[in-house]
Amino acid sequence: MEGETVGIDVDIAELVNELDEAGEERLYQSLRHFWHPVMFASGLGEAPQRVILLDTTVVLARLDGQVHAFYDLCMHRGAAISLGEVEDGCIRCPYHGWKYDSTGQCIEIPSRPQLSRLSHAKLTPYLCEERYGIIWVSLTDDPYFDIPELHQWGDEGFRFIRGPVTEWRCSSPRRLENYVDFGHFSWVHDGFLGSREQPEVTDHDVEMADGEMKVRQTVHEPVTGKFKEHLGAEGEMITAENVYRVFLPHAVNLDRHFEGGGRYILFMAPSPVGRKETKSFWYIGRNYATEPESDAEFLEFERQILEQDKPVVESQRPEQLPLDLTKELHIKVADKISLNYRRALIRIADELIPTSE
Repeated sequence: MEGETVGIDVDIAELVNELDEAGEERLYQSLRHFWHPVMFASGLGEAPQRVILLDTTVVLARLDGQVHAFYDLCMHRGAAISLGEVEDGCIRCPYHGWKYDSTGQCIEIPSRPQLSRLSHAKLTPYLCEERYGIIWVSLTDDPYFDIPELHQWGDEGFRFIRGPVTEWRCSSPRRLENYVDFGHFSWVHDGFLGSREQPEVTDHDVEMADGEMKVRQTVHEPVTGKFKEHLGAEGEMITAENVYRVFLPHAVNLDRHFEGGGRYILFMAPSPVGRKETKSFWYIGRNYATEPESDAEFLEFERQILEQDKPVVESQRPEQLPLDLTKELHIKVADKISLNYRRALIRIADELIPTSE
């Protein structure tokens, strides 16, 4: 029943992992109604670039200094515009030279100049915005929520560094859920983010408002090596208050407050390439050990965490997230954030992609 947490006293025989193909497809289609990251802005040079978002081929191009996005298809013979070139603030098709301006309107047909500026010869434009050094695209003209917030961006007290784009064989909601799955920290990341000797998840509050889920949790975790030195820790464990801001449908800003005033920011936004393929764009921010020569050690730490997570998440079945909450067994407290996240996705899918029943 929606709204009810399935606990450990439920008959497990009734909770086998089964495919929920209709629900998964509705959730996937609902993702078209949101902003998604598609490329770090520094990766877009003078030439057009092709990206794939929700199985849709999109061409990105800087026209007169501003990033634009279009469906990667010339209206003439269906060639990929991304194979063309930028010319005088316009984009020219590589096949027959049709030229389109920044609105997508064709303004030149070399083979029949008198037919130039045909009103119906127009590329399909998409909303496109550059924020936090990332290019974001929406496949609909009225996104359900705004671009997720990296509100610490621009704060001179923090040093932000970009992580390499990761590619996982899983759905984007699965990727986000892994990020906020408190129960796996002590098991998968033993010695890094937790300890198998203390696997119990402490209770925590989950608040939901305006498309954002906010969670606070106090954790005690191992600290060693240079990180111990950076944070001035005296023992082998350190206490941190983690503040998660999860922006629907799947982005997260984690603000970690350590004893002594140290803060560590992790911002991650998945991009659904397809139903079972996800790219993730992420940043690390910190207000301690801010010298550039320390960047490598922070990136290496996160690389190890990602390598521990990736094979486990890619092994999950179904690859997409089942919308029917009875398809998997849920544990009270430990799975509280996941259950609230799934319920929120269900409400969105129900609103945007109603069932045919």
